[in-house]
Amino acid sequence: MSITQKVVLKHIRTLNDAYQQLAEQLDFSSDFINNLDALYDELSANLEGPIQITWQDSTEAKTALGKDDYAALLAVFNDAIADRDDLSLILKP
Repeated sequence: MSITQKVVLKHIRTLNDAYQQLAEQLDFSSDFINNLDALYDELSANLEGPIQITWQDSTEAKTALGKDDYAALLAVFNDAIADRDDLSLILKP
């Protein structure tokens, strides 16, 4: 699989940080709103792939986001990955 889009997330402290960085690096639809359902829609169906997301400082982000928001964001990534074969996520501590 040849990666056509590479995304790097870093210094994620809030869900809005993640939304902003993803929207800046990917071609999200103009009606994207900052919530997990909309993020899932973009990642699972609205973007052309292959896409590789590298989440740097993920351990730091887990602390900053809190257990629930971190788990919810990770679940969205994993659900979208399960729905398509050209999306990947690399977690870097």
